[in-house]
Amino acid sequence: MKMIFELLSDPVISRIIVRALIVGAAVSLSASVLGVTMVLRRMSMIGDGLAHAGFGALAAATLCGAGDLKTEVSIPIVMATALLLMWLSESGALGGDAAVAVISTGMMTAGVLIFSFTTGYTADMCSSLFGSASILTITDRDLWLSLLLAAAVAAFFLLFYAKIFSVTFDDVFSFASGINVWAYKLAVAALVAVTVVVGMKMIGSLMISALVVFPALTAMRLCRSFAGVLAVSGTVSVLGFLVGFAVSCVLSLPVGASVVAVDLVIFAVVCAISALRTAHKKRLARNAAV
Repeated sequence: MKMIFELLSDPVISRIIVRALIVGAAVSLSASVLGVTMVLRRMSMIGDGLAHAGFGALAAATLCGAGDLKTEVSIPIVMATALLLMWLSESGALGGDAAVAVISTGMMTAGVLIFSFTTGYTADMCSSLFGSASILTITDRDLWLSLLLAAAVAAFFLLFYAKIFSVTFDDVFSFASGINVWAYKLAVAALVAVTVVVGMKMIGSLMISALVVFPALTAMRLCRSFAGVLAVSGTVSVLGFLVGFAVSCVLSLPVGASVVAVDLVIFAVVCAISALRTAHKKRLARNAAV
């Protein structure tokens, strides 16, 4: 512990850690807020499919020699994949689950094949799948991208909260009310795509979808209102990232796995408490009936 405080006293190291914390918190907040609508609309598998697509996009960017611009090159590829997934699901050309399976496995396969033809592909592939083992890879560009992403997600929900609420719970009523449901779905899918790409470097493409699902599921067991679920989901996600980041630094564990493990523990604890409360209420009801 003393060594950690000594490291934090170094201005260069503390700047690196603060930058990683900001990026991780911004990505966690964005993923969790978007995750609420994804889970409620039963679209969480699309987020998982985009995470796999992000791996293939990053491999393509590596093959093209994008260098430091891998994230910027990957974003339009994953966004295009998001639009394709939405079109396949909505048009009936493929069922929702089938579309996700085809796209995700196809992009993963392409990514592995592409990485196998590049020099040092093993390190690049592991970093893309499971997140970087070093926070030194987080750049100032990643910092600004994550802040812009968080600002875009916040603005989207603040400006269009009523429409988002309506579309999330009732497509037919929203369409009859004059809301462009298709545009809403595209906007959410596009924001999720950007979140996946920005978060892949730290969390990894195989684990980033957990940030979309676990905080939202946890919040739904704690709150009844849509606004409450959004607020609690964001709070749980950011706190989970901070705790997971601290655990990874102290125990020298991968950041992505540590954060997801903390989110999973929080979800399990909340589920256990919820189950105990339900059992207690049933027991009280039985006793009152007797």
